[in-house]
Amino acid sequence: MKKNKNSLLLDIGWCEWVSFPALKIPAIEAQVVMDSRQSILNIFDFSTFKEGDDLLISFGVHPIQNNHDVEVYSVMPVKTRRLISFTDGDREWCYVIETEMRIGSMKKNIDLTLVNREESTFRLHLAPQTIKSLVKVNPQKTYLTGDILNNYSIAETLG
Repeated sequence: MKKNKNSLLLDIGWCEWVSFPALKIPAIEAQVVMDSRQSILNIFDFSTFKEGDDLLISFGVHPIQNNHDVEVYSVMPVKTRRLISFTDGDREWCYVIETEMRIGSMKKNIDLTLVNREESTFRLHLAPQTIKSLVKVNPQKTYLTGDILNNYSIAETLG
């Protein structure tokens, strides 16, 4: 009997909880943006510096929506830069890092484009193309991998 390829995919909704262990972010709400080509993490207070031949970026993230009290800081190697066009017509060069993302039972290294635009409701915009071979998106559902708020307080974990 042949297995259906779709039965092996992780079901996710348009909004899911994601973690980034290397960034010290145990939980952040992600909006799955169907037409996006890259995953975007909203950051603040960033700076770049050289360490040997490597370019590194130091940055902060407010992982909880509508909360600027909880801050997580990370330092990561820069993979590249991309010219990003925003919906308001602005264009800017943004840094890209590669890091492990966890969503539900899945772990995958992905590219994250870092943008300094905290006015966005969601701190993370996840492009399904980033993980398309591993997930099936249901745009009418949310939290198909579990609602982390029912399990523990994110603010307590981060603070």
